[in-house]
Amino acid sequence: MGFCLIQMLHTQNVSGILFKSSFEVHNCYMLKIAICCGGGFSSSALAAHLEKEVSHLHLEDQVQFIFIPIVHLLERMNEVDIAMVCPHCEWKVRQDAKKYTIPVAVIPPRLYGLMPVRDFVEDAQDLMELWKNGTPNVVTFADEPRPLAVKRTVSHRR
Repeated sequence: MGFCLIQMLHTQNVSGILFKSSFEVHNCYMLKIAICCGGGFSSSALAAHLEKEVSHLHLEDQVQFIFIPIVHLLERMNEVDIAMVCPHCEWKVRQDAKKYTIPVAVIPPRLYGLMPVRDFVEDAQDLMELWKNGTPNVVTFADEPRPLAVKRTVSHRR
């Protein structure tokens, strides 16, 4: 898959504190990430929040977050490159793991709703690479086999 990271400086003033981050995605195609859950309230809000951040960072032609209810993921997985699933639906993706033809990962609860776009994209890229190299669904990082036990607050590569 033809994407890579290139740095860009972004400064944001939050409550009088300047936060600097660097992030820009350049790819040969748009990276499409599904955010999935059961009812859709929290995951659709998360997808909308991430899409707003994508727009703010002017990455609309490079990455897209799409809300897909978990009950529709099997029939709609051809619309995305990877599915990142809300923690409370882990049982469902484990049940259907062998049916997916895309990488599927569970968003660790500690990160759910907190990770900025940069971290979602980095984790998605790294999980896709693991899957491409033979890691079966549900894809996890080797040192994080249980998403409920993950303690980090940033992307895995940081």
